[in-house]
Amino acid sequence: MPNRFNLISLICLYTLIGCSQPSEPTITLARAVQVGDIDQLERNIHWNGDINKPGPDGFAPLHVAATKGSLVITKILVKNGADLELVDPQGHSPLLKALIARNTIIAEYLFKQGAKLDPDTALHETARLGSADRDVIGFLIRQGAALDNTDAEGNTPLHSAILNDQRVVAKYLINRGASLDIRNRAGQTPLAIALERENSAIERILRQFGASDER
Repeated sequence: MPNRFNLISLICLYTLIGCSQPSEPTITLARAVQVGDIDQLERNIHWNGDINKPGPDGFAPLHVAATKGSLVITKILVKNGADLELVDPQGHSPLLKALIARNTIIAEYLFKQGAKLDPDTALHETARLGSADRDVIGFLIRQGAALDNTDAEGNTPLHSAILNDQRVVAKYLINRGASLDIRNRAGQTPLAIALERENSAIERILRQFGASDER
């Protein structure tokens, strides 16, 4: 009788263990992140899916989560060892991807988790791509970005925005106090670039805030 009882107990125990183990995933980890399927993500992690393996587009799961603004998925990935410094085909880290997508909550979280950030470079890149809104600029300034820092060509973030016809970003930068008079290595002020590109909307904003023609 005791032996039979022990056998039944073991059967029950193995059944319980079997039921508590997640089923194998039916989609890849990259796809799970792409569609926001937390169950499939956790299955992939349990069954040793490669958490840093890029998908067909070259983006690692953490890049995708940061771009989509999924804080829950971002936290799961980071908790399970996602590489905070892995760069995508454009050379963007997950933190920079979050800023480019204007997901400052994700950027704040990744920064607090130890992700590296060059705030000046990030300000130029988000200005160039049209992503530098009030929240992104504010975040980068808090991390030490200088509004009038210059790149290798002597361009400030305002120059970078105007060179890429980013009118809204240009206005955000000017509102935060970006200088209108700095010349790049080619000797051009922001207004000179706007005139050269025949961007009347940006020219109008610059003049409204006090920019004048070169003498």
